[in-house]
Amino acid sequence: MIKVAFFDVDNTLYDWPTRQFVPSGIEAIREISKQGVKVVICTARPYASLKEFGVFDLGIHWNGVISNCGAYVALGNKTLRNLVMDSKKVRKLCRIAISHSLTIELVTAKTRFLIAPGNTFLDNYYGTYSDAVPPVHPYRGDKVTGCLLFAPEQYDAELHAKMPELTYYRFHECGVDISEFEHRKGDGIGYIMKALGLKRDEAISFGDDTQDITMKEGSIFVCVGNGKDEVKQAADYVSPPIVDDGIEEALKHYGVLV
Repeated sequence: MIKVAFFDVDNTLYDWPTRQFVPSGIEAIREISKQGVKVVICTARPYASLKEFGVFDLGIHWNGVISNCGAYVALGNKTLRNLVMDSKKVRKLCRIAISHSLTIELVTAKTRFLIAPGNTFLDNYYGTYSDAVPPVHPYRGDKVTGCLLFAPEQYDAELHAKMPELTYYRFHECGVDISEFEHRKGDGIGYIMKALGLKRDEAISFGDDTQDITMKEGSIFVCVGNGKDEVKQAADYVSPPIVDDGIEEALKHYGVLV
């Protein structure tokens, strides 16, 4: 019996081609929540982005949040995990970026901000995602869980050479996630499963991208039909695309939604 369900956001709950949260998926989540299944966001987005993007305004009572790809995990009002980068490393990274007239979005548990005004690289990124641009203020030793550098691939080699101890994940031509630790959604799910005292077959998760594959470690993993081929191959089940009621169909397939 499924007791908790985890949901990625971009291209899982939200369809970028049509620029909307897919109504059938949102309604299905509302319904299983009413039936007593705990529902949890599991995304690479930082918490502040989720709030600005409207994820908490969907009429869903989210029981937990896994954000920044597992760096921050909360169940109800209790924080289960909050990975914080070494402030010296954050300062060094900021100096490198500013020396090239670049900017970085620094992410904390509940906030995010830019260390310098935007440029054409930032405009390129936000032109793709249509997200709210964070405010600008200097780094003051904030407890940073992750960084988003707005820069094209030409800067990657220098960053890797000067700060090889950091982890880098380029997911956009002008967007690179940088952290001191490897962020894995599967680890975030593990924290919540342990807190709830549940087994893998009592949880289901939904995703579309390669970062979602680790969700399979702690739950039955569904790749939505619009997901990447590599993710489909790793999934326990492949649903129809989200615009074709993929989330609803998968929840019915596993008997979560009746």
